[in-house]
Amino acid sequence: MIRRYLNTVEESKMISGAGAMNLVCPREDGLPYGMPEEYAGGAMNLVCPREDGRLEWGNGVVSMLFDTAGDSPVRLCNVAGRGMGPIGGRVADDGRTVLERDPRPIVEVRAANTGSQDNRLTLIATVAGSVLRFVSAAASEPEEGSAEPYRLEIVQFASYAELEPHGRAFEPTAAERAEAAAQPSPETVRHADATAGLVVTSVFEAFPGLSAVRTYTRLSSARPLPIEAVSSLNLTVPMRVNCGSIDHSRVFWGDSAWAVENDWRSRPLRDVSVRNRNQVINPGQSSSRFAMSSASTWSTGVHEPAGIVQVEGSRRQSRDFSVMWQIEHNGPWEWEVGEDDPGLHISAFGPEYQDHHWYTELGEGHDFESVPVSFAISAGDWQQSVAEMTLQRRALRAAKARELGRSEQFERTQGLVIYNDYMNTLFGDPRLEKELPLVEGAARVGADIFCIDAGWYDSTDGGWWDMVGEWQASTNRFGEAGLKGLADTIRAHGMGLGLWLEPEVIGVKSPLAQSLPDDAFFQRHGVRVCDSGRYLLDFRSPAAREHVTRTVDRLIDDFGAVFFKFDYNTTPGVGTDVDARSVGEGLLGHCRAYLDWLDDLRRRHPDVMIENCGSGAMRADYAQLQRLDLQSTSDQCDPLIYAAIAAGAGLTILPEQQGNWGYAQQEMDDETAVFTLATGILGRLYLSGFIDRMDEHRLALVRDAVALHRRVLTEQQELVPFWPARLPDFDGDWLVVGLRHPSFLPSEDDDPCDYIIVWRRGGTPSVNVSLSEDCHIEQIFPNPAVPEHAPDAKPWTVERMDPETVRLNAATSKQPSARIFAIRRA
Repeated sequence: MIRRYLNTVEESKMISGAGAMNLVCPREDGLPYGMPEEYAGGAMNLVCPREDGRLEWGNGVVSMLFDTAGDSPVRLCNVAGRGMGPIGGRVADDGRTVLERDPRPIVEVRAANTGSQDNRLTLIATVAGSVLRFVSAAASEPEEGSAEPYRLEIVQFASYAELEPHGRAFEPTAAERAEAAAQPSPETVRHADATAGLVVTSVFEAFPGLSAVRTYTRLSSARPLPIEAVSSLNLTVPMRVNCGSIDHSRVFWGDSAWAVENDWRSRPLRDVSVRNRNQVINPGQSSSRFAMSSASTWSTGVHEPAGIVQVEGSRRQSRDFSVMWQIEHNGPWEWEVGEDDPGLHISAFGPEYQDHHWYTELGEGHDFESVPVSFAISAGDWQQSVAEMTLQRRALRAAKARELGRSEQFERTQGLVIYNDYMNTLFGDPRLEKELPLVEGAARVGADIFCIDAGWYDSTDGGWWDMVGEWQASTNRFGEAGLKGLADTIRAHGMGLGLWLEPEVIGVKSPLAQSLPDDAFFQRHGVRVCDSGRYLLDFRSPAAREHVTRTVDRLIDDFGAVFFKFDYNTTPGVGTDVDARSVGEGLLGHCRAYLDWLDDLRRRHPDVMIENCGSGAMRADYAQLQRLDLQSTSDQCDPLIYAAIAAGAGLTILPEQQGNWGYAQQEMDDETAVFTLATGILGRLYLSGFIDRMDEHRLALVRDAVALHRRVLTEQQELVPFWPARLPDFDGDWLVVGLRHPSFLPSEDDDPCDYIIVWRRGGTPSVNVSLSEDCHIEQIFPNPAVPEHAPDAKPWTVERMDPETVRLNAATSKQPSARIFAIRRA
């Protein structure tokens, strides 16, 4: 039972002798209602709001201040990250503490029977979210030296009566009427039975030392309650506290499409759909919002599930800051930035009903947990929040490796170099006579893994697209010894075997399409979902998971595969209506089941590396990337366009996971070969190309690239991406991106080295780059000390323009070129 007291401070003291505004009677096990059973035994400790009803929480770097008081839902009245002001609020000239004037609720819940308070604001003005009231809070801290996160859980409650429109209430049962009659009913006490309403738990997690928070929402209800949307993040941006101005704020977002991924853009908020309607004359919540969403399972197929708001002020007391967020889901999502009255909010959701055909029905035995969302906040411009999110992504990966018991293997595989035979090389037509020279060439340049891409299972000379599913080695491509013989040859050259695999599909002409049951596949309207000649496996099905598990285990056992490239070229649309209340619920269940399958695979085969690919980077989300080793950043074949993709990849993907293709060829001129190899060096160089056709000079250039890449890999875990010449313009002539040591973290290196890569695709022969006068910059690729490795790629020159700027002058303006530079303190 929950007793909730929504009174004045004096009334609360009169009842309990305590200063908290909201009191709670715990369950028989001593925990408040809504807390999971695993926290029994003291792992989570109850925390009480202060006398003013506010509750402060954080990890010592990022802090959040919640308002639990009054007859309103819990609201976030301030959040502060690294380098920002005190969490208690700014003190005005008159001595008053300044917090957000009209903070948003920390969670929005759209129930079908209550909807929204404003039909223009279907997701961020929900009735169910507005009637929630604080019940309790509990927190835990990691042991000293632990990498586990700090955690806060806030429980709120709304009775069924409050969730019924027009005052209609559920008819109470006889037992409920009897219990209510036995309860005291003083005027100052408002009683709510835990079995008679919606319980909402907001979870916040922050890793030690990071200025970032991961958050998600749990819902439970004893009675059926249809839910059409629930926020994972509903962040009130601390504008008033920092004297921020919407008129001086910018929003950053990433567009994506096949072979043109990571196209990040920025505009002033007032230049997008967050228009100024003059809320002094027209008060109330604005319906103007800037929103992005994605459907089905290409989570990054149209837009990135991430964004940034950079806030500047127009007053002397203003403190510039930025916020970045990412939705960690391998399915549909939506985020929005909108104007409040006054203020600014950032809201993020997984699937919801209006756009994704998702709803779920709560009830006895059917609780719901939303998809997780991380946000990072820091003083400074957008690059500071990107740096913080980079650290958050690393912490998520490390935490998942610990959870799966593969931390040692995780660290070991960070430094491996992969060669893949696909891009601008065999293009899915592997044959023994083609592969053997490539194997020898890859070994000569120092690759650790040799991955055979699409086609190794094809016995039909290219007709495999709608026949895949059995994943048996080709009978006519690899000679008498077959694929096993080729695998032995790869190992004899000191490399591990990698195989391309598209595990989530079955071709309509595959024998498995007949032998697997219907419930192994996505279905709608009583038939299997088909896309481009493939059926899509539903990973909720034991039969589907068993088939894929057997396949991967067999390839490891029979051929010794130590690397897989998991591709994903077809999608199931809105979902499945089998064993689901909505097609969107079926899709969400599949997405989560697929992640569970990945976890099981990684536990059983901790040494095996897995690359994530989805027609390039159509699902480069951190639901998967916290579990997998690297991400193909594109299927782009043109090195000039690939430079733009790689230049923006650091906003979406960790540097050590950016599988950027470097496909040098013998017939390329020196500048073009340098250009494509340089693209991969600061990320995760993904080698391809006909290495077997190269002369010694070209091979030496590739070896130089691999050697420099290995050096970068040893340092990458301490580096964050930065852009010294502004956000990259996808169509721009010059692109610049680098890796640097964040100034707010100590370096283990006595002589730390930062790096930048500069691509010139046209235009002027020089570019200005920010560089303080206490830094020294030098070209390191191609290496000027060995000019014979690329004799026609002459060194660039550097000019100091002013104490904060250097000019890089290209050696030639007749064709595109690229160089990598090292930066050290002078």
